[in-house]
Amino acid sequence: MNNINDNGNLKEDVKILFSKYGTMKGKPSIWGAIRILMVKPGVQALIFYRFYHWIYKIKLRLIAEIFCRINFFINGAEIDPNAEIGSGCRIWHSAGVVIGRGVKIGNNVSIFSNVTLGGLGHTIFHHGKHGYPVIGNNVTLYTNVTILGPVKIGDNTAIGAHSLVLKSIPENCMAAGNPLKIIKE
Repeated sequence: MNNINDNGNLKEDVKILFSKYGTMKGKPSIWGAIRILMVKPGVQALIFYRFYHWIYKIKLRLIAEIFCRINFFINGAEIDPNAEIGSGCRIWHSAGVVIGRGVKIGNNVSIFSNVTLGGLGHTIFHHGKHGYPVIGNNVTLYTNVTILGPVKIGDNTAIGAHSLVLKSIPENCMAAGNPLKIIKE
């Protein structure tokens, strides 16, 4: 899991976004760009996150938390201002996406609806297993994936829909199920 980028880069996000959605080799028309920015809630959620993450980093934490709530209200994605998301992340359907406070997400990660990335909580039953997931580069998290606790998801990995992940997954594999099983390496 190399090169997890602390704060991503809005310029890189836009470049990747237009190369995926755009026509004419990554250079959409002005109307195509406006359409993407106006009607894609996953794109809006990430752009808004980049803004309030920057505010959080300059120690205006209350304002960042307020913007986080506004983002949730408008786009349906709850992305904590202290989460670290690398460049090129794509949230395809933002409804129900939750990214917790200490989560680290690598570059070029695809996230589908109702994905939850968070801690285990603070109870006596977790025996000191505090922490948040670290998601590698080029990972795909399909619908209703839940990843909890201090687990690492290796680069180039896909996690199938409706999976519960409580243990680390190596690089270059596909895993699915509840409990999670590695299907293909």
